[in-house]
Amino acid sequence: MERQKAGFRLEVNNLGTIKTGAIDLSKALIIFAGQNNMGKSYMAYLIYGLYKIGMNENKVNEALLKIFASKMVTPIVKITAEPFLPHSVYFFPAERTAINMLAKEVLKQKAATLDELSHKVLAEEDVETIVKSVQNIIPRYPLAIRDYLFFINDLGYITRNESSFTDFADEIETLLQGKVSVSDYGDIKFTPQHSQKKLDIHISSSLVKSLSGLVLYFRHIAQKGDIIMIDEPELNLHPDNQLIVTRLFAKAVNKGFKVILSTHSDYIIKEFNNLIMLNKASDADRIEFGYCKEAVLDQGKVGAYFFSNNTIEPIEVSETGLTIKTIDTTIDVLDNTTENIYYRVFESV
Repeated sequence: MERQKAGFRLEVNNLGTIKTGAIDLSKALIIFAGQNNMGKSYMAYLIYGLYKIGMNENKVNEALLKIFASKMVTPIVKITAEPFLPHSVYFFPAERTAINMLAKEVLKQKAATLDELSHKVLAEEDVETIVKSVQNIIPRYPLAIRDYLFFINDLGYITRNESSFTDFADEIETLLQGKVSVSDYGDIKFTPQHSQKKLDIHISSSLVKSLSGLVLYFRHIAQKGDIIMIDEPELNLHPDNQLIVTRLFAKAVNKGFKVILSTHSDYIIKEFNNLIMLNKASDADRIEFGYCKEAVLDQGKVGAYFFSNNTIEPIEVSETGLTIKTIDTTIDVLDNTTENIYYRVFESV
């Protein structure tokens, strides 16, 4: 399938807290940063929906209700260059730890409600009662969240196949120190190293809950050209593991995936910077620092955006990487406060 041409941009006005902003979607790695409640998730939901549905600018408004599951989100969207084509796009939301445990229960409850509604209709109950019942089955999740629910619920079918990127799944499982699998009933299981016992996902570690969906994606359905979107990849990860996942995403980019992520992690940003700087390093230096060639990033593949003050600011990506000003400022303030407290309490006596 033909992919988007260079310079492909998505411009928005009045998207949640975002009054105006634009994203260049031609980059292979796109990083969203900024404080909470600045519109990063709204933008991610919009991008996901446009890629998933496929459309031109004239049909965007028809799809907004489906994308956001709300009549309150009505941005003005402008697409420059080619219209969106349907893509294989996968979204891993920040809610993934809960969804991995509860997806089946949520969908079972929806099915039970629908069954109850059908009985009420057949019994010719009053219209008001039926309307109230219908409200309980109206979609209340953005399209990206709903699709992840379906992804987890369909694991019994998805895991029948094996992708060409099982090595990525293996890398994550090395981090997890165990194996992720799916039972005959479609439930996620985790087998720790040096154990034969398969644990239910709800009694596995938070790390397993956070990354199990990504393991199953890479092992069973990943294909070159896929778009991977992940909200807060650092979720429940120790800093050491954040660095490992960062390198994995860089490898995926170099293998032909598009990766769009939103992060608050200084560790992830700094590791991306290391991978960008290593593009100028010799092989000997790269090996000395403990990096593989497959994870080295070309700065030209990377786009970064800072969400703040009701807008989206492009972040310069140079040969030394990028800087997220709010993260660096917070770290500097904390370091100064720590130093001042230490000298006031321990050196002034």
